[in-house]
Amino acid sequence: MGSANPQFPTTSWTLIRKVQKGDEREATAAMEEICRQYWYPVYAFNRRQGFGEADAEDLTQDFFRALVTRETIQAAREEKGRLRSFMLNMLREMNANHRRSRATEKRGGRAVIVSLDETDAEERYRHEPAGITDPARLFDRAWAERLLAAATERLREDFEEGDNLEDFEQLREYLPLGDQGTPYAAAAAKLGVKEGALRLQIHRMRKRYAKHLEAEIAQTVADPAEQKAELAYLLEVVGR
Repeated sequence: MGSANPQFPTTSWTLIRKVQKGDEREATAAMEEICRQYWYPVYAFNRRQGFGEADAEDLTQDFFRALVTRETIQAAREEKGRLRSFMLNMLREMNANHRRSRATEKRGGRAVIVSLDETDAEERYRHEPAGITDPARLFDRAWAERLLAAATERLREDFEEGDNLEDFEQLREYLPLGDQGTPYAAAAAKLGVKEGALRLQIHRMRKRYAKHLEAEIAQTVADPAEQKAELAYLLEVVGR
């Protein structure tokens, strides 16, 4: 599933395969990228399950350590479906096992697999909606926000390549995760364009954004037939 086109990143399932089968340097690089992309959804899940900061950090390290050493990840296959579901099921099982063994297992003192910025992690977690009591739902929300942010970054790169980065900064609020608070008329006046032209520009921007988001979703869903359902669900969990 990898692509030689530099515009598209290596897919998440391709990263998994590199961890499974690549040489040591390639596997390490792939592991670092997986950790970078997905550490926060895992951390948020652990915190919402009731674990304190230190335990949540340890469990997050354990989870990513298992991606290298655990038999289930070595047996993971792209054709089995959604990477989100695979990782969530694995996370649930690991935490259940931890609860059963926590009385006899001493935590801490293990090799660090993923570099966590504890301050950033807790700052992000404090802003999560308190009304989401289901850890799995919070995991899905954090997962969705990562994909939305990745699509936004790719769109920003498009504007930067076209030397229109200032337009992107002015219009990004009309994308998912944006405030969308400025009336079109006011935004048009600020940019010095007619409102109709602004609406057309926003429409085109959203179409390009949608394509980037679809590409991000495709990296985590093996069956193309499931991509629309996955997209609809993830937009629903972030309330967009």
